[in-house]
Amino acid sequence: MAATENSGIGHGTSGSPQESIEEQIYPQKVSENQSNASNSPPVYSPSPKHEPNSGWGSANPISSKEEGQKLLDSGIHQGKQVYNVTKSGKIVKFQPSSTPNNEYHAYEVTKPRDVPSSVLKQLLNQGKITKAEYNKFRKGKK
Repeated sequence: MAATENSGIGHGTSGSPQESIEEQIYPQKVSENQSNASNSPPVYSPSPKHEPNSGWGSANPISSKEEGQKLLDSGIHQGKQVYNVTKSGKIVKFQPSSTPNNEYHAYEVTKPRDVPSSVLKQLLNQGKITKAEYNKFRKGKK
């Protein structure tokens, strides 16, 4: 049987927007996170897995909570993530930590293709990365 224009099969453009997989699997948690996000500003909170002695996760590229909060506040929002560049020139991605007070943790982007092209363009336009860095990231090189 062929998909019809309004069936939503294959295209996903007709009718109401599709839910993300997270919203389908964890509807209550997503709802809680959205209500938390709207009630309080984002707060930078380093993840323990990014501590040097933790044995797992990557090292935290952000030198202090103050720097982390400034980067989070001035970052580029793309969906639930926030992107910015540290003082040492590393692109970081902030993720919501699923906590009741809207905490975010960050990690260095190690795969250039993990940064959306629209974010790269904004980082370039804001002078946070150079044209050469922009071109490298767009080509998937670091």
